[in-house]
Amino acid sequence: MKFEHVAVAAALLLAQTPSSFAQSVIMSETTQVRLSVSTGADDRLTLKASVTTSSGVGVPGGTVRFVDETTLNVLGWAKVSAPGIVVDELGPGPHRLRADYSGTMDFLPLMVQPSQSAVVAHYVRGASDVSVSSSINPCTPGAVVTLRAVITGDDGPPTGAVTFRDGDLVLASHVGLDRTGAASFTTSALSQGERSIVAEYEGDGNNAPASSPQLLQQVGIAQMQISLD
Repeated sequence: MKFEHVAVAAALLLAQTPSSFAQSVIMSETTQVRLSVSTGADDRLTLKASVTTSSGVGVPGGTVRFVDETTLNVLGWAKVSAPGIVVDELGPGPHRLRADYSGTMDFLPLMVQPSQSAVVAHYVRGASDVSVSSSINPCTPGAVVTLRAVITGDDGPPTGAVTFRDGDLVLASHVGLDRTGAASFTTSALSQGERSIVAEYEGDGNNAPASSPQLLQQVGIAQMQISLD
């Protein structure tokens, strides 16, 4: 390991020689920080820092601070032995994220210098709201039913596509949204009984994925009850 040697004159009180002075040599090691940002399926952010010395080995101690330069907020702290955090609440829009390593003097005569990572730009997608409706509910078996999903976002009509499901059964996948943020699917093949219809929005560059509440579509149930009466 290469070290920059810095001679420091330190007045040390020596046993039986109170007027004596000794000289100590402190070795200073520079560091560098790399920050990585990843997004999970639930849009939670994971920030991880990698701190190494100038010779490429890990540092023995210290802490890492994660900063959002856009809002000037400190997002969290972590020990350099496990330099990562998960961020749940980061507002929608662009963010400039950075990791700061504190350095450490806990291992004198080795002094590990502090450093900062390069800024990582990250865009947080806004929350989406999804609703689904039926053109006929209840309906008879074989009836032509149109299912309609409407997606709203914080920044104008979302783009992208929707998948319609009946429980685990995919009724229609990747149905594109129109200019108003709506998508429709027409079918006459809904199975008899109480169907659980859900619309799943796939998300786009500005809006996060989301699913609608469950719509209970009655197929043939009302007619069966009438005939039994």
